[in-house]
Amino acid sequence: MNENLILIAIFVAVLIASFALLTALIQRKDVRRNIEDTRRRRRSESEIDELLGTGNERLRYYLDVVQNGHKDSLEMRLVQAGYLSSSAIAKFQLLRFAASLSVFLGVHLGLQKVAPGVSSSMLLVLAAMAGGLVFMLCSMILERIGLKRMREFRKIFPDFMDLLLVCVDAGLSIDAAIDRVTREFLQTVPDFGVQLSIINLEVRAGRPLHEALNNFAGRVRIEEARTLAVLFRQSEELGASVSRTLRTFAKEMRDMRIVKAEEKANALPVKMLFPMAVCMFPVSLLIVLVPIMMTILEIIQTLSPG
Repeated sequence: MNENLILIAIFVAVLIASFALLTALIQRKDVRRNIEDTRRRRRSESEIDELLGTGNERLRYYLDVVQNGHKDSLEMRLVQAGYLSSSAIAKFQLLRFAASLSVFLGVHLGLQKVAPGVSSSMLLVLAAMAGGLVFMLCSMILERIGLKRMREFRKIFPDFMDLLLVCVDAGLSIDAAIDRVTREFLQTVPDFGVQLSIINLEVRAGRPLHEALNNFAGRVRIEEARTLAVLFRQSEELGASVSRTLRTFAKEMRDMRIVKAEEKANALPVKMLFPMAVCMFPVSLLIVLVPIMMTILEIIQTLSPG
């Protein structure tokens, strides 16, 4: 009996010591994680302050391209795809040339091994065609990246409206609200936050808010932003409440999002009809007909002449 009590006491002591050690390790890990989060937050805030400053080279290059570049130029397409560095053009050209040259050499060497009887001029023509296709494919990929970025901005814009409305309802002015929302998006969605930071810089420079929003709509190619700019201009001219204007427009944006979701949901059965007919109908037909055909074959095999 005494031995059992001693073993139980030892077990309880080891259990308590293990629990205390595990708790201390978890608390130490939590403290270290909180310290790292604080340092990261301070670093991100300093980066945001630097980004919102007037000496940002990325924004300076971006504004220079937007103001002086043609809308179909390579610089503008790179900027719309999210590449705001001045060296992006050289890198893209080098990457495109390297990809085309690699495909040219690969197709030329591959055809020499696969079809050794083909003439050298035909090999060069085929390899050049493959390299040219890759050259054009790089431009198409860049266009698709820009369109994807535009669709993402269109999805984010209603959230921007909701956050802006919350800040205005909390008592902030419209300029302070845009600055606060910009800092939030620079931490969560940096690409969209960079576009909002340009609005802040333009407003600080003395440009009216509706003109800054109109330029923002032209950069991100979102018609809802241009509508918001018109609403701000009308509210300034008529003296209407900015909070009421934002609330009405945010409600319209939410209703529009619901309508688009319902449109996609209603179009889904029609889109699923053809894949279901191609993939599921033959399987269902086999499931129904195969047992019947097996039964008929068994009956035929068991028949005997009269």
